[in-house]
Amino acid sequence: MFPPIHHVSLLTRFAEENQFFYTNILGLRLVKKTVNQDNHKMLHYYYGDYAGTPGSVITFFVVPALAKRYDNRHFLSTIGLKIPKGSLIYWEKRLKDLHIPFIKEKDTLHFKDNDQVNLYLIEVEQEPLKDELQVKSSIPGNKQILGLLSTEFHVAEPEKTADFFFQLLGWKNTDGHIRLNKTDFIQLLPTLTTEKTRMGRGSMDHVAFSVKDENALDSLYKKAKEQEWNIEKIVHRGYFKSLYIREPGGNRVEFATLTPGFTIDEPLNTLGETLALPPFLEKNRAEIEATIYKEK
Repeated sequence: MFPPIHHVSLLTRFAEENQFFYTNILGLRLVKKTVNQDNHKMLHYYYGDYAGTPGSVITFFVVPALAKRYDNRHFLSTIGLKIPKGSLIYWEKRLKDLHIPFIKEKDTLHFKDNDQVNLYLIEVEQEPLKDELQVKSSIPGNKQILGLLSTEFHVAEPEKTADFFFQLLGWKNTDGHIRLNKTDFIQLLPTLTTEKTRMGRGSMDHVAFSVKDENALDSLYKKAKEQEWNIEKIVHRGYFKSLYIREPGGNRVEFATLTPGFTIDEPLNTLGETLALPPFLEKNRAEIEATIYKEK
């Protein structure tokens, strides 16, 4: 069974700090360095396991002039990450040795990245990554992050967001908790202010859920239209095909296919080493490279 959460996408200001944190500290691989397909000036980094498997991927849009974020009326927050059973002590020591402040609660470690993104690591009953998915790093293969576990929807009326997920996907809400499988889930949390949210450093732009293939995505698109949800667009990103919807609380939700994956424009063994462009953007490489925001 494929993982329910395909990826999460956020905003960062400093490319170098972001890349150091997610590769050197968390041990993920930079599997794709490309551009935001809706704004080619903006770099787009993808981190994940060695192959960038759906369910392992965290992405960041790099925006050098990005200001402070304001999480108010509606926003997405928090990245839960799974680690193998018996690896918590290793990660506790690693964070301590690397001077990353954290709070420990039972089998969970809570901490933040440089953009003040809330993250946590939690042990789950799951086998370590397969050898071919392990990243070549200082972190032992049997201690490496397994993938995404959870995220949070902060909305004014959680019951309306819950109804969206139930009507479109049949996902049941229990006291603000939507269980996706034995380990993975999303939480619906009420916000208590009418102040407008402002995107900024560390804002989560969207959470993407996995869809098996393009046929299944097209069927979901048809169902969403019939149910009259707020559809933004359906578009092929090259690495996957995506459907974007604004759930009733105002947060962006993406549904993304499992294939074709990140090797359509570069080999597996050199993923993320140079600026990659999917085939439909490659013809514009010179123009795109000339206008990209400089990395900081």
